[in-house]
Amino acid sequence: MNRRDAMKAVGATIGALPFFPPFEHSLFSFDDDVLRHLDRLNSEPPCRCQVRMERGGARLYLNDKEIFPFFAVSSSPLRTAPSYRRAGIRYFHPLIDPGAGWLGPDRYDWSQFDRYFAKLLELVPDAFFLPRVHLYAPIWWKEAHPDELVKCGLPVPPDQYKAAAQLIEPESGFNWTSMFDPYAASFASEVWKKETTEMLRSFLRHMESSPLKSRMMGYQVSGMHTGEWHYIGCSWLPDYSAPMQKVAGPVPSVERRIKKGGPLLRNPQDDRDVIEFYTKFHRNTAETIAAFAKVVKEETKHRVICGTFFCYVLENVMIQEAGHLVPEPVLHSPDLDYLATPYTYQRSNVPGYQRWDSDVIDDAGNWLGRARGVGGDGAYRILAESMRRNNKMFISEIDPSTYVESHRRSEGGSGSDTVEGTLKILRRDIGQVFSTGHAGWLFDFGHYSPPFQANKSWFDDPPMTKEIKGLIELGERQRPKLDLTPVSEIAAVYDAKTWLATQHWKAEEPWENFGIIISDFIGHWIVNSQARTIHRIGAPTDFLYRFDLKPEDRRRFKLFLMVNSYYLTPDEMRQLREFFRGSGATVVWLYAPGAIGPDRLEPQQMESLTGFKFKRLDEPGPMMIRCLIDDSGTKFFREFGVKKPHHPRFAVLPAEDKSVRVHGRWTDVNEIAFASREYNGFTSVYVGTGPLPVEVLRWLAARAGVRLWSTKPDNVRATKDAAMVVASDDGERLVRFPVPMAPVEGGASQVEHRLTMEFGEVRLFVKG
Repeated sequence: MNRRDAMKAVGATIGALPFFPPFEHSLFSFDDDVLRHLDRLNSEPPCRCQVRMERGGARLYLNDKEIFPFFAVSSSPLRTAPSYRRAGIRYFHPLIDPGAGWLGPDRYDWSQFDRYFAKLLELVPDAFFLPRVHLYAPIWWKEAHPDELVKCGLPVPPDQYKAAAQLIEPESGFNWTSMFDPYAASFASEVWKKETTEMLRSFLRHMESSPLKSRMMGYQVSGMHTGEWHYIGCSWLPDYSAPMQKVAGPVPSVERRIKKGGPLLRNPQDDRDVIEFYTKFHRNTAETIAAFAKVVKEETKHRVICGTFFCYVLENVMIQEAGHLVPEPVLHSPDLDYLATPYTYQRSNVPGYQRWDSDVIDDAGNWLGRARGVGGDGAYRILAESMRRNNKMFISEIDPSTYVESHRRSEGGSGSDTVEGTLKILRRDIGQVFSTGHAGWLFDFGHYSPPFQANKSWFDDPPMTKEIKGLIELGERQRPKLDLTPVSEIAAVYDAKTWLATQHWKAEEPWENFGIIISDFIGHWIVNSQARTIHRIGAPTDFLYRFDLKPEDRRRFKLFLMVNSYYLTPDEMRQLREFFRGSGATVVWLYAPGAIGPDRLEPQQMESLTGFKFKRLDEPGPMMIRCLIDDSGTKFFREFGVKKPHHPRFAVLPAEDKSVRVHGRWTDVNEIAFASREYNGFTSVYVGTGPLPVEVLRWLAARAGVRLWSTKPDNVRATKDAAMVVASDDGERLVRFPVPMAPVEGGASQVEHRLTMEFGEVRLFVKG
């Protein structure tokens, strides 16, 4: 069970719970006496918090001093704040819902939040806060504006289009129901946007006039499904409301949106209106989020930071409805200092395994890797290098359940039910933040029930307290000294907009052999599952959007993995073609590069990009390749891919000059599906499906001249001055760094380290 499933389990219990208003039945006192803890703040100057791009990456400054950007989050902060402080964390990210103080039109009462933060300061006197501000319409507003609410295309359970029983956190007033309730304001509603903006300004002005101003590091704007801006009601195909019709309409029919049994690629000649609707639908989400961030910056006079959840690319479930496919308004906003996401939730699809084991195989039985748990990659769902290039700090939400949780292990993954396993997972997750130069926070659900039953913080036990505290101290001691410049020679390049013109996620129902449900073929196999092997190449990889590529990348990167650049304008195609011309790099094109243009399918774009001639196969067939590699000591004659038939597929035509090197064929028709050739001054590699096994990726990387840091297919993360190695199996490996590095626990600084490690063991290094 991942967090989304946990939310569903919570939702299933809400109908059995009585409605209770905010701040009743609290275990803590919130009388006026608690406000005395604010009095001592009167002598403190207003907090100043900034993200600065310095020495290779994003750095967080608090009152002009660089800090290690690591925060604490909890479903019940008043119960967990003291234990977090014992673990060395004093920066808190509480979840709040200002809707609790929005009493009616132009009527607000924010005093309850003064008491809440005062109580937190009573528990942790030196705390600083970065609250997550959820922007949901209160019930009274929805009842007053029925024409401004979400309307879905598929039937919604009748009891979902009215005010359900509300599950409200008594201390903070946070309304868990709103996070997945389809009885919600349309995100296209100008009335909702205007009045929510007025409410947000009122809340911020109150905080700015409060003594709490000295402890507020900033604000995160959140909303919609799970607070991550996935569109409310996305399971039922939103949004046919009048406001959305005005912004993005006319909204195409459900049948045309899903196109059950259709091709993997939409033809703009037939589906232009569907593509245009989704483009406007997603842009509306991004522009609205950016507008809320602008309000935060205006009201705080740019003195503190603002962030949000957004720009999910990997494991962005229900992707055509989720709202993240036009990321530019958020990514390029000067008012957003950071973006955050939880890390990978991919489930296991191995027969006989529990889904939380998170091992993933393809249909030929190739082990692709493990997502969560001991030995998993713990990979990010956001394109982290893109964050750096767009002057954003990235915050990884680290939310693994631990051995104190007796009921559910799914959040932690394999091995999280033991002390040893939990410590390995925490060391990997926090170590990844340290070694990549990003930020992070621990999210505890242990005090929240149902479905969890720990009844204490997941991270509150002496072995974990010691491990977390040690890693926090390492970050505080080392981060200001480290050069955070990336050192990867591999770039994994993505196009979010491709999903605007590819097969809908619901067309895959029922999902067969998927390690994560509510996903599409391209998203699940070519993007999400492929990430498992990319992370195990044994060398660091940078993940970024296609539009983030810069001319200097031609010299820096030796291997480009062009994962899903299928939907390109002619100008974008020409830019890519010229970018790679004469670079000397190896460029791997997956499935259908440039095959979709703005007006029609464009086979000529595929040929111009890759240098191959193609035959289109319109008969559905298995997305399975029989590999034929016998080169440079690498022998790989296995199959890889997916058995389920799809169309179209593409076959490479042999060249008369025999310049095409064949590495694999479609299993059912014996046509060329995997080939390479020299073209326009670079090595072009075409692969008709995914995911590629790690053995193939390591072979391609070695041929491209990439430095393989480990002789094993280990998870490697690094910046110029720090590195992390997570063992993919038991045994000895030779790790070679570009510069001398020393283990953080002490030892010689050297380029080569011969390490004997067990599966899942984590080693951290810093430049000597």
